[in-house]
Amino acid sequence: MAKVRRLVLDVMVPNIADVTKLAQDVADVKTVHGANILVSEIDKEVINLKVIVEGDNLKINEIEKVIAQHGGTIHSVDNVVAGKEIVEDVETPQD
Repeated sequence: MAKVRRLVLDVMVPNIADVTKLAQDVADVKTVHGANILVSEIDKEVINLKVIVEGDNLKINEIEKVIAQHGGTIHSVDNVVAGKEIVEDVETPQD
């Protein structure tokens, strides 16, 4: 079976969460090579994040546990890349 190499997750954490610590903890997961967190929205109670993770044979349940330890939840999996190589997104030409 092909290994998952990139995940893009839509995540919500409490407004008191330390986003820097979350990124470090996700990056510390054994199969993760790097983690990128983009803050997409902040309100009084929550922060909405895009969490981009790359590595070898990523296990979403391991990453989800780390997010949960920070009080967060995964709302959706927006992108998954699997296989021997990471294929970059290519836009379809417009007519």
